[in-house]
Amino acid sequence: MKKISVSFIILLFLTGFHTNITGQFMDKLPRGIPETEGVSSAGIIDFLNAIDTGRQEIHSFMFVRHGKVIAEGWWDPYGPDYKHLLYSASKTFTATGIGLAVSENRLKLSDKVVSFFPYSLPDSIGDNMKEMTVRDLLTMSVGQETPGMGGGSDDDWITAFIRNEPEHKPGTVFKYNNMATFMLSAIVQQVTGQTLFDYLKPRLFDPLGIKGMDWDKNGQGINLGMIGLRLCTEDLAKFGQLLIQNGKWNKKQLLTEAWVKEATSFKIENHDPSSKTPKELNDWSQGYCYQMWRGRNNSVRLDGMAGQFVVLFPDKDAFVVLTANARNTQEELNLVHNYLIPAIKSDKALPANPASYQTLLEKQSGLKIKPPVSEIQGSKFAGIVSGKEFVLQNNDYQIQSVYFAFKEGECSFGIKRNNQVSVIKAGSGNWKFSNTKSTSLLAPPRTSVSKSIDAAYSVLQPVIKAGSVFAWTDPNTLEITTRFVEESLGDQTIVCRFIEMNGVTSVTIGPKAMPGMPGAGAMGRMGQAPVQLRGTLVEID
Repeated sequence: MKKISVSFIILLFLTGFHTNITGQFMDKLPRGIPETEGVSSAGIIDFLNAIDTGRQEIHSFMFVRHGKVIAEGWWDPYGPDYKHLLYSASKTFTATGIGLAVSENRLKLSDKVVSFFPYSLPDSIGDNMKEMTVRDLLTMSVGQETPGMGGGSDDDWITAFIRNEPEHKPGTVFKYNNMATFMLSAIVQQVTGQTLFDYLKPRLFDPLGIKGMDWDKNGQGINLGMIGLRLCTEDLAKFGQLLIQNGKWNKKQLLTEAWVKEATSFKIENHDPSSKTPKELNDWSQGYCYQMWRGRNNSVRLDGMAGQFVVLFPDKDAFVVLTANARNTQEELNLVHNYLIPAIKSDKALPANPASYQTLLEKQSGLKIKPPVSEIQGSKFAGIVSGKEFVLQNNDYQIQSVYFAFKEGECSFGIKRNNQVSVIKAGSGNWKFSNTKSTSLLAPPRTSVSKSIDAAYSVLQPVIKAGSVFAWTDPNTLEITTRFVEESLGDQTIVCRFIEMNGVTSVTIGPKAMPGMPGAGAMGRMGQAPVQLRGTLVEID
């Protein structure tokens, strides 16, 4: 029999993979009390209660009035020091790069798009493409009915975009187009000689005290612009405050006041007549700005998939930041319109309400995404397999063996790949954090990362933060659920089924089936069922 090494037992039980965030100082926005800023604490409590009883998964929120954070919270395992995927909320930062370049006389919004890329032009260019301007990119009115993208990471995305002749005259029809935003990023890089990220860093990120962010790039080394930026919740709030203050920060004009007013004002009609939501109740039918959306209550917002929002209410000198994994983003915005905006009672201070404010503080401090809970008290297999090795059959995940260890309400799940062991720690009924090198419970780490990174040290391989829980669903079945909080919006769950037969203990491991999907786990590539790992316990001599 193969022996399990003593060194692994020590690693499994004693290794401290728990997250420890140090050394990253972030300037904070000032804090305030809701009533002092004319806002009812009770109204904010109602907002949080509505989230508790609703269907939307919120990861964080921050409510700012008169330049002060009056309410904030993170749903565990998400936290204030963790970056969050912004998806299309990245677009507003790309537009800001254009605004800065305009203020430095590097380009004009009336410039033709094709004029920036003499070496990327296809053999023929259509008449509409020749007339497309930077402003058309900003307002999502490029006229292409089918936004195209390069077929692979090595393709010239610029050429692919220019080759895609618009069906409509640019500037006349709103049609959401991710590649339009990518072209804005490419234009910034073309006129500055820097990536959008590097161009923005000394002009925007550094003055705002935003550190540790990163932004994905394509195969050409151009920041995606449309998506791919990761920031903390407070970073988004700083940017929101900059816009509310018309581009001024610490008595310095980072963005021209004229640009902020131009970028946040109505530019083009965007109502979809086929929408089932009446226009007056639809936050996606109030008009589009420069890579921002107009909304109800005279709002304007940064807007990312699944509910990544910075919603500005200039009339009220207030804004709300939300990160989320929302199923219905209109319902998410309804929470803001129905609870937080009515909570704003006055431009002046309200009478103090210490009891309500204390309740709000307690509510904020206890926010949590409810983790799976064991349906049984425990399993005999916890004692049988703890600290032991399961050697696996050959598999596409390239995993040689797996280990489980149970101790004081924790489960350590170890994977050996290429003779190297990585460990995820999971809590029982509470999220436990680990640092890992993978964005998946089973798949190997990514071999290369193409992104712009703000770090004062060499990043050989990114550290991925994972919050995990475990639960026994029956005496034979263990589920481990993990959220890679900076890399994905949802969770991943693996199902481990133990069997004891003829004195031999074996395990089968695979992804948990998603609702509405066949088989034992999420579908793999080309519709194939995912790999199921099978292994046999190795006893210690």
